[in-house]
Parts: sequence; C-alpha cells; structure tokens
Amino acid sequence: MSLPAPLASSGDTETDSLEIEFHLDRKRPVADQVYEALKAAIVSVRLLPGTSISENRMCRHFGVSRTPVRSAIVRLADEGLIDVYPQQGSFVAPIRLADVYDRHFIRKHLELAVLAEVAKRWTAAKSAEARAIVATQVAAIEVGDPALFHERDEALHAAFAVFAEREGIWPTIQMAKARMSRLHRLFGPPERLPVVVEEHLSVLDALDAGDAALAHQRLEYHLDKIFETFDPMPEAYRPYLAD
Repeated sequence: MSLPAPLASSGDTETDSLEIEFHLDRKRPVADQVYEALKAAIVSVRLLPGTSISENRMCRHFGVSRTPVRSAIVRLADEGLIDVYPQQGSFVAPIRLADVYDRHFIRKHLELAVLAEVAKRWTAAKSAEARAIVATQVAAIEVGDPALFHERDEALHAAFAVFAEREGIWPTIQMAKARMSRLHRLFGPPERLPVVVEEHLSVLDALDAGDAALAHQRLEYHLDKIFETFDPMPEAYRPYLAD
C-alpha cells in the first residue's frame, strides 16, 4: 500500500469529492449509518487527519439532513476521531501518540485476557475457522487489496472474542483498536502484511499445541509490533501526528 500524499493544509474545499461509501438503509437509524460510514472512512484513512468535516458537505454527500450528521460528528468527537472547534469547524483528529500508547495498553491487556479464555475452549473446529480467516488475508495480499486484508484482520481478532464467549468485550477492544488502526493504514509498509499472517498462524499453532503460555507470548509480540511503525516514518508525514 502506497502512502497518501503529505498533508498540505488543515482544510479542503467544499467541491472535493469524498471517498466515503454510503448506501442508505431506510430500515436502520440514519444517524447510525452516517456515523458508521464516517468512522470507517477515518479509520481507513480515506479521510486523512486534518480533513474538514463540513456539515453542509456531509449533508450533500449522504443526502440527509443536518441532525444525523451532527449526531455522528458528536459521537466521533467523543471517540477522539474528530476535533470540533467552535466558530471554526470540525476536522479529522490527528493521530495523538500519547493516546495511541494508552489505547494499545487497553487493547493488549483485554486481548490477552480473551486469549486465555480462548485457550480453555480451543477446538479443532475453532482452529479451522480461524485459519480460514487467515487464508482470506493471504488471498487479499495476492490480489493487492490491503483494505480487505485489514478487514479480515479485524475479523480474526473479533473471532477470538466469540470463541472466548466474551462478545461483549469486543466493542471496547474495537474502540481502542480504531485509534491505532490509522497508524497501520498510514505508515504500515506492504512487506509487513505477510509477516502479520505468519504471526497470526504462530498464535494458532500454539493454541493447537495446547500451549496457552506460548500463545500469550506470541500474541503479545504481534500486538507490540505496532511501535516499529514509528521508526521508519518519513518526516513528510509527521503533520498527521500530534504528541
């Protein structure tokens, strides 16, 4: 995956096209759908840090009134993905490094706790299901689809919560993970993707062997690899970050 162009300014024009997929489902709350579409675009960095989130522009793009757009912006501001400045407007928040470390702490400790529960319930069927998800990651690499790769990555980690019978914990993990996902999408080198597959398989191998301690060690190693992202970061991309 190639890096996006360096940030030129904190705003953009009302006529810029938005890379936000949206198909309104009349059976679901409109505000929820706008929130989900905006969040997906921010986390996948189709909307880069610093991008203006103009209410008028969003209303036109989604074909909805101001109320659901404002509701979505408030929710995303609460999650730290949008910054709202009175009299100035709303903008996609920068990636705040201090927050990344805090969110990583939450995510890692919850996922390791979930893994301990998974190890107690591990079966051949669960292994086959997890390996099938990893196989879709391999396929995504082969066709050059990093977006699909990251989607299937999330599916694998979500599957662990299901295997552990801790589905209620997944939304908390997912919220913490969202802040860090932008680092992966912006700065993660393409050559990292096959390594992620190997790390996933190594965790599954340890679970298959009935070695919970080794699975814990391998998952912790995998999750901590995010911090290697900071080392080769080009200076031109630092405007996307904040301390």
